Amino acid sequence: MYICILDFMASAIWENERGTFLRVIVHPNSKEKRFIAEVTTEAIHINLKEPAREGRANSELLKKLSKALKISTSEISLVAGHKSREKTLLIMSVDANQIARKLLDETKAVKY
Repeated sequence: MYICILDFMASAIWENERGTFLRVIVHPNSKEKRFIAEVTTEAIHINLKEPAREGRANSELLKKLSKALKISTSEISLVAGHKSREKTLLIMSVDANQIARKLLDETKAVKY
C-alpha cells in the first residue's frame, strides 16, 4: 500500500547502512496548526512555532518529529542544514516505509 507513496517520496526519504534519511524544509515562526505542512517528492515541509534563533526551531523539530514517529529524540540526528531551512535528518531506529506511513498519518491530524 505505501510502496507507491514511498516511491513518490524517494527524494525526501531514503535508506542506507547508517539508517533512514529524511529531507525536510522547515517553516519557522509559523502560525499554522498543522505540523506537517506538505509532502512533496523533494522534501517534507514542516511548520514550527519557534523562531529560527539560537537553535530553538531545530530543537522543536527534533521534539515534534520524535513524537510523530514515536521514538526518542536521541534516535534522530540533524546531519545537515543546522542554519538553513533545508535540513537532512538521520533516523536510526525506523525504516523508510514506517516513516512514510507515520508522516502521512500525521498529515491527517492537527497536533500542535
